[in-house]
Amino acid sequence: MGDSEKDLLEIAKTTSDDFYELLGVQFESIESDITRAYRKTSLKFHPDKNPGNQEAVDKFILCGIAKDILLSPKLKAEYDRNRLRKKERALQNELLDGKRRQMKEDLERREAGASTKRKRPDDLSEAEKLELKIRQLAEDGKRRRKEREEKLNKEKEEEEALFMEPSPEAETKPKTPGEVAEIDRTIKVRFVREGDASTWEKEKVSNMFSKFGKIDSVVMGKDKKVRLSGEKHRKVIAMVWIVYTSIVDAHKAVADGKGAFPALDSVTWANKEPELKSPMNTDFSAPSTPSSTPNKSFRASFTGGLGKGFGSAPGTPSFSFSPQTPSLQEVTMMRLKQAERRRLEEQIRQKEAEETTA
Repeated sequence: MGDSEKDLLEIAKTTSDDFYELLGVQFESIESDITRAYRKTSLKFHPDKNPGNQEAVDKFILCGIAKDILLSPKLKAEYDRNRLRKKERALQNELLDGKRRQMKEDLERREAGASTKRKRPDDLSEAEKLELKIRQLAEDGKRRRKEREEKLNKEKEEEEALFMEPSPEAETKPKTPGEVAEIDRTIKVRFVREGDASTWEKEKVSNMFSKFGKIDSVVMGKDKKVRLSGEKHRKVIAMVWIVYTSIVDAHKAVADGKGAFPALDSVTWANKEPELKSPMNTDFSAPSTPSSTPNKSFRASFTGGLGKGFGSAPGTPSFSFSPQTPSLQEVTMMRLKQAERRRLEEQIRQKEAEETTA
């Protein structure tokens, strides 16, 4: 963080100036509105138009500071917190002034008495009405914040949840040794709909990933608008689930898919990285790899909601079990590739740590 940004951060945390009022914008104003308001206000207080007026010069400088803070999400968040705290303190001070204290003491005495009838709004004094109004505003603000947090959490859950719902069929049907569940052969492909990827559909993605092996089925999810990390605006995100015939081909797609198609945002396992077992059912998975959970099936409906079972629509994977166990040689090669990838990742992390401390 540069010195200039540190100075702005300190101002955002401590200033008592109302930047929204100074620029004439609202709390929810967008970037273009703030920029436009800054140009108009700064012209009003420009030193050339106000020669010898030190107050106008100070306001001109303050306009620039206000613009820089309100256009930075991080600085704006700090400034809004500081502004809210100051308003809350002002209200508290107002409640504790002379008449407020007297009213509070009178209320406490009445409540300590025998029984106190609840007053009608028309019977309240001006001080009591103001206190009631402040309390109502505080409760309303708390309710709005809670609703907003619940909405954001719901959007996040809808975006990230991967439909792990037990299936009665999967619970009653035992897994035969040597078989691989479809969920373990399924990968999830995610990309932003922009540039060439804006026109990618089911057939295009299927052709792209068929280079890694034979595909059983492809399911195209419903596009969603999501705010990615570090981005100011939401972007349209597409997700595709691909079921391979062989778990070996699924491993190839996860390992090399992002490198083969850089426009993709991610290529991951639909559930979690499956265990690798030999044909004799010998566990070849690394110690750090969590064991797969039995009696689970992969459920979803990609036509407008989540939670309904796969298999209810044509072309949708039902995630039953099918004998696609990789050979001992294939399992060994996959484990070697995984170990090499982890070794390279560790070297990269060490190199970055050395460059940081250098």
